[in-house]
Amino acid sequence: MSDLRQTHTVTGSDGTAIGWVQRGQGPVMVLVHGATADHTRWATVEAQLAARFTLVMMDRRGRGLSAAEAPGPYDIEREAADVRAVIAAAARLQGGAPIYLFGHSYGGLCVLDAVAGDAGTAAKVAKLLVYEPAFATPGYPVIGPEALKTLVERVDAGDADAALDYFFVTIIGVDPAVVAAMKQMPGWDQRRAAVHTLAREGAAANVWKPARIAALPMPLRILVGEISPAWLRAASFAAHNAAPHSTIVELPGQAHGAMDSAPRLFIDEVARFWTEE
Repeated sequence: MSDLRQTHTVTGSDGTAIGWVQRGQGPVMVLVHGATADHTRWATVEAQLAARFTLVMMDRRGRGLSAAEAPGPYDIEREAADVRAVIAAAARLQGGAPIYLFGHSYGGLCVLDAVAGDAGTAAKVAKLLVYEPAFATPGYPVIGPEALKTLVERVDAGDADAALDYFFVTIIGVDPAVVAAMKQMPGWDQRRAAVHTLAREGAAANVWKPARIAALPMPLRILVGEISPAWLRAASFAAHNAAPHSTIVELPGQAHGAMDSAPRLFIDEVARFWTEE
């Protein structure tokens, strides 16, 4: 396996340059990160996955290689169009053959939106894997009105760490000890730089409906942590109930970040879905 990391750029539908990093060899897998993260989100599992797959790790708009956005109001459809552009580039890497697609958290919504209702993109995806897609279900908003107000206040005050602490601990329900460990990882500075994207993504996740994926044609696997917050578990099962060709797998003893807390388990589950008949 080559450890060479190559950086590429594709142009989104609104002219935004969307960057991605390629590493590994084997079947192509596009990885789409969640809120505040970038392609370094996969650092704990990147080398092991690259031993089996050609990884295409994109930076979603507003951060990293994709920081310079075209002007205009934010909409998740722009994110979906970005993912479609990366999927098309990734499929060309293996001669047009369908690729594997994986999205985590809000990135899960982006990949679901990218393939829903777009037959051309759906035809380029052999299998779709999402890990706790972050959207609201009855009784479980992603970010309630008061929480959104507090988050915006902390972002506007320029205190990225306070905003991220509030988001992860109070809104997402991550254990404070886990957040403390996250601050020691290479991607924390990137999370601070992308903190301005939190409110807009939370607002979009609040209104996203799983009915959008009722006609997904490809196999969909949904990963859900056994001890994840109730709202993320509810969203995962709602997506499973909405998608006709979906299966759901519970990760024992895990929450929203098994790639960090149980990398071997995470890698095995990803590889198992891609290789099973």
